[in-house]
Amino acid sequence: MDLAKLDPLKANAFDREFIRQMIPHHEGAMAMAKDALAKGSNEEIKSLARQIVEAQEAEITQMKKWQEEWK
Repeated sequence: MDLAKLDPLKANAFDREFIRQMIPHHEGAMAMAKDALAKGSNEEIKSLARQIVEAQEAEITQMKKWQEEWK
């Protein structure tokens, strides 16, 4: 994430840039969580990883929808 790009922005411009940066951020978290599911052994970590994948997948879908709507 590039927080410096967000600093000068407000309103719709901020919202669009926030979403633009959050999608790859969430995709990275999902990749890490999927790795934890495939390679990890701790059931608490695996449970957390499943929650991350489920939640962030839904959030990515929502953010992509907003990107299309806010053009």
